[in-house]
Amino acid sequence: MSKFIIIAFFILFAAGCNNTVKKTPKPQLNENKLKEFAAYAINGNRNYNDTLSGLIDYSLPVNSNFNDLKIERVHTPLNKTFFTILIEYPNPAYNRFAVYDSSLNLLLLDKSLNGILRMKTLTTNSLFLIEIDESFLSKDVLGLNRVSLYKVDSAVTLCFREFTSLISSENQYFQKISEISPERIRTDLSSKKTSFVSEKSEIFTYDNSLKKYISVDQIFFNFIKDKVNSIKRTSDHPEITDEKSVLQSIGITKDADTIKSASNISTKAGYSLTLTDGWKEIRRVSQVGLPDKLVGTKYYHPESGASIFIAPISVNDSAEYYVNAKLGRVIQGKYKVRTSEKIEQGKYIIQYFELSFDSSRYLLIFEASKYTYDKFKNMYSDIINSFAIKN
Repeated sequence: MSKFIIIAFFILFAAGCNNTVKKTPKPQLNENKLKEFAAYAINGNRNYNDTLSGLIDYSLPVNSNFNDLKIERVHTPLNKTFFTILIEYPNPAYNRFAVYDSSLNLLLLDKSLNGILRMKTLTTNSLFLIEIDESFLSKDVLGLNRVSLYKVDSAVTLCFREFTSLISSENQYFQKISEISPERIRTDLSSKKTSFVSEKSEIFTYDNSLKKYISVDQIFFNFIKDKVNSIKRTSDHPEITDEKSVLQSIGITKDADTIKSASNISTKAGYSLTLTDGWKEIRRVSQVGLPDKLVGTKYYHPESGASIFIAPISVNDSAEYYVNAKLGRVIQGKYKVRTSEKIEQGKYIIQYFELSFDSSRYLLIFEASKYTYDKFKNMYSDIINSFAIKN
């Protein structure tokens, strides 16, 4: 039977924390209040995110490094007041567009927007629409623009989404909306140089059952799809198509199907760890910013945005070989623990640990959002103190 050396070293956290959950009341809504609530949700506050009906997806690590956060008040023809939230990130996996009524009831949540985002409203032929324009690259060399139209009445629905332009080194192709009515949308197609789409038009008919404008031919969409698929080069920025590519886009590389929920972990790498509910485990990962040869296991907690990366290292190496930090604090007993100070990097708190016993040595990297740190610090302490080295 293996003996375990229990390492209780995570003493940087202060004990005691009030974990009472208070339900956040729905406020009398205005733009400033909604922006404040959205900011709290972005930074990992579950109460505010619940108030906003799950605006932020906590199955992904918390990410507060957005490009833009816009809140607008919209007055509809039915004398209703709606509010929109548009969040643009460098990584489109985090982009959000949401519409709420004046009582903060969610009317629409769209997580499928790309690139640089612009919003405006328009009224035409008894229709009131919200328009969002997206500008982004595909395959690193094709410039794409796409328009989304959301029909606003007593509800809000995505009724039309189409590419409006493609810019390549050989030509420029355009689809321009020339008519909008309750029954149909007409577009005119063109290109800078004569091409297949030159001087064509397309009709999108409103399907009442689908609540969308549908084209039978999909001329421009299929043309764009073929152009994109014809580019064989590998993109420097992986396209987001599934969970694996989402994780890659946030800096996690992994093998095959290695994502799982984590609780009590005993590994072949020679250590054990006890995690609370809600943690996920990703095996055989390379931590961003470290040498590629250093492969370990990453545990992350979507709700708090915290992560713990653990990798075995050679007893002939020190942690400083891998990280740009001084691990000056030493705890010596039957085992040796070296730690750095808590380091604030932007919106995160990071701490490094080197753990050694006999011929085993590990590098442990702890990272958490400083906005949720106090709320979860007892959990962090319990987990880190549960780390055990097999002997």
